[in-house]
Parts: sequence; structure tokens; C-alpha cells
Amino acid sequence: MLKKIATAIKIATSLTGGHQRKFWRQRLVTSVPRRLELASRYGSELPRLDEQPQVGAVARAAGLQQDGFVLTPGIVPDEWVREMRDYFLTEPCADPYRPELCSFVGPENAPPGTHVAFFDAATVVRSPRALEIANLPSLLQTTAANFGGKPTISYMTAWWSVPACDGTAQHAEMYHRDVDDIDFIKFFLYLTDVDEHCGPHVFVKGSHIQNKLTKIRRYEDAEVHDAFGQENEVRFIGPAGTCFLEKTYGLHRGVPPRSKPRLIFQVLFSMRETIYGPQEPIFDPSTRGLAIDPFINRIYCHTDAPRSFIHRRVDAAG
Repeated sequence: MLKKIATAIKIATSLTGGHQRKFWRQRLVTSVPRRLELASRYGSELPRLDEQPQVGAVARAAGLQQDGFVLTPGIVPDEWVREMRDYFLTEPCADPYRPELCSFVGPENAPPGTHVAFFDAATVVRSPRALEIANLPSLLQTTAANFGGKPTISYMTAWWSVPACDGTAQHAEMYHRDVDDIDFIKFFLYLTDVDEHCGPHVFVKGSHIQNKLTKIRRYEDAEVHDAFGQENEVRFIGPAGTCFLEKTYGLHRGVPPRSKPRLIFQVLFSMRETIYGPQEPIFDPSTRGLAIDPFINRIYCHTDAPRSFIHRRVDAAG
């Protein structure tokens, strides 16, 4: 079975661009020690941040490496959270699993059976404060301290999780590992209040560095609890503005909301370009007077930095 998968991926990657080949190749690396080894090699070739990381950033990076997550309270002003929420309440979104359905505005207008509804890339990058949040020094310093050099903002997204049907978990509402790059970190920001009934995000502490359940598939709760212990399951609950960084190669899921919808904003910081961001830059940062790092922002923004960053020494499956 594994040989068939490898062959299929080899054929698929022969038809795609360089960054897409790297994306698919790194997904073949299922050994956690090997992934950690490759991440260290890639990090040694990344350009360095101009400024030294603050003590808090170093501590957060250490927490990420040990536990797989770290809370980042208070780094996003309440006013920014309100601006983003109000913006997304008026913008169209769509069910990614049923693209034949029309887009809609507001979770109350979701077609029956919708569990999640995402906003497109242009809508997200135009949202108030999206780029400002993604470029917060505390986030860039923390991710750079983890990677060993500058991160790439390779994907920004926002979506509604909507109460649906009987609340049965579907797709990413089941435990899984993200395999977006050889190493990567995601920043999550709740734009609505989230309690036990509103779809809290759940993460298994330490699972990002444990060489268990590494196949790319969905996992039942019982499988994960047996492998890692239910006591290591961490639920993120809090008011709008609650935010955290997470290594989502670790096992995680979003609980299906039962009472109220959840709106969340997410930034993917990776070591390299992934397949998820826009194919070409789609935003001019000068329209907002933003002074941002060209390398870090090259996927979304028109900058003078080359889009692809070449690692000279080793490829993921090499």
C-alpha cells in the first residue's frame, strides 16, 4: 500500500512546480526524528531576522518545541479583533466540501449540512489587521527562534464552524496531523467567544515530537487517547481575542460546535512556500502604509524578494 501511495505521489509531483514537489515529497517523511533532522538542516540556510529575539520569544519557542503549543495572550488588541469580526460578518464564504453550493454571508445563512465555511484568499488578505497581525514582532521572533531563521507567511485563512445536523465530527473535526512543511507553526485567533459548546480547538500535548500515529489519515478519539493519554488533551476555550501558536503536525482537531458558530483567523508560518497560498502575490502593502519584511511576506504581497527559496543541501526525501 505504501509503495502505491509513493508511486502515485511521484507521478503527481512530476507534473507540478518545484515548491509543489517539495510539498508532496516531505509528506512521505513519516519518521519524526527524520523530520526534526531535516528541519534543523533547512533552518541553518534560512535568512536571519535583523533583530535579536526578545526573551519572551525565546521562551515561547521553547514551549512550542516541548509541548507543541503556547498561549499568546494580549498580543492582538481588542479593537483589532472587533474590526476583523465585523468585516467577516459582511463577507461571503463557502463550504469547501460542497463547492457546487452558492456562497453565503453570515453563519445563519449556511446551507443545511454545512459544518465549515471558508473565506477566499483575497477576502482574507484584505481584512482589517490581517497582515498587521501576521507581522507582529512577537510572532515573527517566536517562529524565527523556532525555525532558526525567517519564517514565511505561506497561508492566511479564516472560517466559520457551524452547528450542523447531529454534531458528528467530519473531516478536520476528527484528530489528524497537518503535514504542510517539514516544520511549520500556526497562529490561531478566536474572533468569537468559544466555550465547550462552540467548537473549541483541541491539541494533544507533546504529540508533535512523538513517533506514533504518523500516517496521514483521520483518527478516532479512542486511538489517540490510547496512544498519548487522554490527560494530554488540551482544549482551548476563551473569549474573542484568545490566541495561541501551535505545531499542528501534532494531533489536533476542532470540536463540532453545538450551540453557536465559531469564527477563527489563522496564519501558517512555514520554512518554505506551501501549496495553500495564492499562486501569485495579490496585495500591495503600500496601500496600507505597511513596512513589512519582503522575504517573510513574498507569498501574499508584491515585494522584491524571489518567491521560491531554494535549500541547497538536502531535499525532504533525500
